Amino acid sequence: MVYNGGYSMSIGAVIVAAGMSSRMGDFKPMLSIGSQSIARRIVSTLRQTGAEEIVMITGHNADALERHLEGCGLTFIRNERYATTQMFDSAALGLNYLKDKCGRILFTPVDVPLFEASTARALIDSGAELACPVCDGKRGHPILITARLVDGILAYSGDGGLGKAMAACGETMIEIPVNDPGSLRDADTPEDYKALLGMYEKW
Repeated sequence: MVYNGGYSMSIGAVIVAAGMSSRMGDFKPMLSIGSQSIARRIVSTLRQTGAEEIVMITGHNADALERHLEGCGLTFIRNERYATTQMFDSAALGLNYLKDKCGRILFTPVDVPLFEASTARALIDSGAELACPVCDGKRGHPILITARLVDGILAYSGDGGLGKAMAACGETMIEIPVNDPGSLRDADTPEDYKALLGMYEKW
């Protein structure tokens, strides 16, 4: 099935997990949330949204992470320059890979593991070209990007990373209200991780 001039209706996802977890101390993607690792939980949530092709960008500790996720049906792309590049560079690898394979792409960093599948579905069902969830007045993850916007985003060469690239792509970011605090909660530090565990235990 196609839409908007031939783009596929299928859903893909990009998870960036290339960072060094320097502020956390431990390797974030393989930390546990309940009975699953952070990385496995995000993959499971994205599968529930209907994401058919999920790309994970790896870098630091790539061998261990890829072994950990063996059998999950992921495509792994390594950012070999992870130590000297930014998230935008990793995101670009995944977006470029999926732009001709999926009509709509969900993007999230690996350190936002508690967003709900219903949040991602709300973005998809909105029909927006570019959308993000908003909870308590704050923007969260995942972000929905349609395939036709990817080339414009990847062409951005200024400062400010992915956020600025999306702002410059010519499409307005549509904010989708959700009741999902997990879409806002990331895990950069041990304190963040403790807060994530506390949020999970209240579910």
